[in-house]
Amino acid sequence: MGEYRGVMKRRRFLQFLGYFSLGGLLWRFSRPSWQAAASEEHIARSVAALADLMFPGDGLPRATEVGVHRRVLAMPELGNLIAKGVAWLDKRAALEGAADFLGLDEARRLALVDAAFASRDEAIQSFVLAMRFQLGTAYYSAPAIKSTFAYTGPPQPEGFPDFQERPA
Repeated sequence: MGEYRGVMKRRRFLQFLGYFSLGGLLWRFSRPSWQAAASEEHIARSVAALADLMFPGDGLPRATEVGVHRRVLAMPELGNLIAKGVAWLDKRAALEGAADFLGLDEARRLALVDAAFASRDEAIQSFVLAMRFQLGTAYYSAPAIKSTFAYTGPPQPEGFPDFQERPA
């Protein structure tokens, strides 16, 4: 009977370790909602800063004025890439003495994005290229931006060479 008790103690001990490990994992990977909201807000503000950096307007509305950053943030397939990209930018900004990417002035932000583009790290290059493509597509397709380009002619210098008339 003494041997049986020892086995039960070991089982209980293993159960305790199992519960402790599971609880530790759950605690490690779950964040309080206020923390998640703060980081989502930080990511949104960082993407907005990046959008204005890439598309400052120069006589047209800035990217954030037409809501380009919100359109890109609403793409669930980019969420992970954006989070990792902002984390990379924040780490590099910290190396320059800033709290994060948002703590840099515009010139240092631009230099950091140029460094990200030139980096051999494929993940950060993918981030910068994806942001340039998605933000650019959203920016130039925004009605406020499209309306500033008055060109209404054919899409090519030669018109529509494969068609007798404009495509419907």
